[in-house]
Amino acid sequence: MLLASFLTDWGLPILSLALLGVAYGFLTARLNRLRLKDQLELEKMEAERLKHLDKVRTDFFSNVTHEFRTPLTLILGHLEQVIAKVDDERTRRELRIVQRNAKQLGKLINQLLDIAKIEADSMDLNLRHGNIVGFLKDIHTSFKSMSEAKKVALVFEAEEEVIDMSFDPDKIELIFYNLLSNAFKFTENGEVSLRISRAERDGRPFVRLAVQDTGIGIVDEQIPRVFDRFYQSESARWLKNKGTGIGLALVKELVELHRGHIDLKSISGVGTEITILLPVVQNILSESAGRPVPSLDVVDPEMELTLPDPENRPTLSDFELDAQNIILVVEDNDDIRRFVSLTLDHDYRIFEANNGTTGWELAKELVPDLIITDIMMPGMDGYQLTKQVKRHEQTSHIPVIMLTARAGEESRIEGLQVGADAYIPKPFSGKELQVQIQNLIAQRQLLKQKYSRNMLMRPNEVTEPSMEEKFLMRVRSSVEKHMADENFTVEELAADVGLSRAQLHRKLIALTGVSASRYVRNFRLEHAMDLLKKNVGTVSEIAYRVGFASPAYFTKCFTEDFGMPPSQIRKEN
Repeated sequence: MLLASFLTDWGLPILSLALLGVAYGFLTARLNRLRLKDQLELEKMEAERLKHLDKVRTDFFSNVTHEFRTPLTLILGHLEQVIAKVDDERTRRELRIVQRNAKQLGKLINQLLDIAKIEADSMDLNLRHGNIVGFLKDIHTSFKSMSEAKKVALVFEAEEEVIDMSFDPDKIELIFYNLLSNAFKFTENGEVSLRISRAERDGRPFVRLAVQDTGIGIVDEQIPRVFDRFYQSESARWLKNKGTGIGLALVKELVELHRGHIDLKSISGVGTEITILLPVVQNILSESAGRPVPSLDVVDPEMELTLPDPENRPTLSDFELDAQNIILVVEDNDDIRRFVSLTLDHDYRIFEANNGTTGWELAKELVPDLIITDIMMPGMDGYQLTKQVKRHEQTSHIPVIMLTARAGEESRIEGLQVGADAYIPKPFSGKELQVQIQNLIAQRQLLKQKYSRNMLMRPNEVTEPSMEEKFLMRVRSSVEKHMADENFTVEELAADVGLSRAQLHRKLIALTGVSASRYVRNFRLEHAMDLLKKNVGTVSEIAYRVGFASPAYFTKCFTEDFGMPPSQIRKEN
């Protein structure tokens, strides 16, 4: 009875609640399905949009690069004719740099067009049959001059001397030119290797081709994107415009066109290995498949890469120590560094460094009159180099010009904040660079006037001394301490202030316009002038007191400097 009464009183509400729960669950599930469907639709639309944008971008580059081909062909054609007629070796060398970079631009154009062909599914393999080991060995050997220039070991290993297979020679050459160029680009004083062996995949014979380097490597989260078009690893930011994000994307496309597989392994700071598996037998119809592989015209990958100039020795002759015309160029791009050097070497003594670390060591050793530095470099970049130069006493006075492809206001402000005296965006003209140098050196002349003889005698009057003024105070203090010592040498003065003889010499020339030995002599004569005006002793006594061994020589030097003998100063006072 109680159960019947309960069902009569509560059955309908419970049933209603149950039905509402079922309905709610059904609606929730349906809404979730609709939401998931909408999300999938949105993702599909986004994927299609990105694919469309990629195609638009590729089409744009394809159209533009087609337009580039005509003027580039004319430039290269005329260059070849002009170079053949030029007898002057210096001019030929400058034109070779232009030719090399024009050809590099041509390679970039061809890569963009190849990507456009692959996108349009219009690229075919021109298969040949032959020994891929010998073919790749020729390509590998063509990097020998680059290996010597960059001091990077070049290794070639093959399990067998002959592995016959079908492949497209032009496309294989392009694949391994890109891979080896990349390996050298990312490696300093390490090793680049190409190793060939047989392999098997899914029961089919393959050839394994591995390019390995001991370069800067790639961080784990960036590895999946390395083969994306136009993508550049953050690890390679210092490479500036040396990479485009096209090469590896094209390599992957060409490997897949061969029905092959590509894999990349990398450890940041350790190195990178790219492994390619190519099928020995291609199941692709090709009219030329039975023809032998044509002989490869081995051309240096850097198009007659100029071997590095003899290393600049950071030791200066006495003439160079006195010459106020030393410029240090710090730039990791060989062609730009040589362009700057060739532009300036008529008027200045040029020293070069291909990275910031070497540049800093040379800056300390040479104490140049001016430094020209790129911003993006391996290791110590231009910002860090400029900070080092401006914060250290022996180099703080040196003006710094920054060269960079980053022309934005933010980069320019950052350069000026770290102490750069001028900022020149690339591309720049040689004339613009020369004018900037002339202006900065003219400003240094004003600095020399500021630290004139009166300032040298009384630097303690400065209420808030700069780094240069503090340096001059220390020099003054050391000379004062050894005023009466006729045997006091420039080497001893340099040791007192913590610099080498050459550093002291160059620093004093830059600040005061006189050499270290001349500075000591002038200081002694100025002190002698004060003593003579105060009548504190005879001419001979004062001569010995300020460090002259001979009163006669003191009189000679004093008369040359002030235009009157010391005895006349005593009479007037």
